[in-house]
Amino acid sequence: MSHDFEVQELQPQSGLSIRETVANAEIPAKMAEMFAELGRYIGMNAVPAIGPPFAYYHSWNEKETVVEVGFPVAPGEKGEGRIRPMTLPGGKVVVGLHIGPYDKLVESYQAMTAWMKSQGHVPAGFMWEVYLSDPMIEKDPSKLMTQMCWPLA
Repeated sequence: MSHDFEVQELQPQSGLSIRETVANAEIPAKMAEMFAELGRYIGMNAVPAIGPPFAYYHSWNEKETVVEVGFPVAPGEKGEGRIRPMTLPGGKVVVGLHIGPYDKLVESYQAMTAWMKSQGHVPAGFMWEVYLSDPMIEKDPSKLMTQMCWPLA
């Protein structure tokens, strides 16, 4: 795990996504299902993904999370059915890199929130992750790379 955090000024990014409210225990399976559905749509409609996939966390509590998974695409893509256009926000965002299995991300987020507090930053009530590694290709979970993006309030 890497815990080098920095504030970056990010530009908004258009995407196509699926949003669901998911029981926390079901997040990995539901995200895999949602990404597969998006992948089929993008492939069948020849929509070019212009970056790695992401998961945007709108809100969460001890029971469930409102998550939106997607792929960055050029502005103007319309989607279909529950696949809808969305925009990852721009602005000042704390960015960090988590290297390791997804089930250890919580430890990196704890380090990120401690770092933000130590710097006097206030996190927004939402954040997103960008999956720099494809777990279908990288079979060693200790090598998975996830960019963590948490906007400042």
